[in-house]
Amino acid sequence: MKKISKNVKNVFATLKAEIKGDVKGSLMLLDKKYSMTWVYRNKRGELFPHTTPNVKEELKEVYIIKGRKYDIKNIAEAKDLVILELIESYPDPKTKKVYRTPEIIVLEMKNGKIKRGRHYCDPALSYLNLTVKEINKIFRF
Repeated sequence: MKKISKNVKNVFATLKAEIKGDVKGSLMLLDKKYSMTWVYRNKRGELFPHTTPNVKEELKEVYIIKGRKYDIKNIAEAKDLVILELIESYPDPKTKKVYRTPEIIVLEMKNGKIKRGRHYCDPALSYLNLTVKEINKIFRF
């Protein structure tokens, strides 16, 4: 079995912190100059939205979602880079519908911490309430 690198362990720990809503724990795993860019146009029409300098407050907004899950399908790694292919699932707090979104996340690492990331997905898929069966069609070939 292949040994898991420090970078991949850090990425897993960051995802676990997000699932638990642990902002403080997550911040310890991020580089001081951490930034994330979403490679799409958001609902407000903004192209390639990104984190603000106040990452802590942004994490508080995102980490409040309970029941989030990550189904990691593939991981690729280079010296200071981790790439994840995954399905992110989370329940709508009001309707309880579970939304599933296929994503690719590219994470640039520095000294074992996440410095910069790019988050690729189709936000329109996020609102389709896709079933596990529908999502699994992606991986059947």
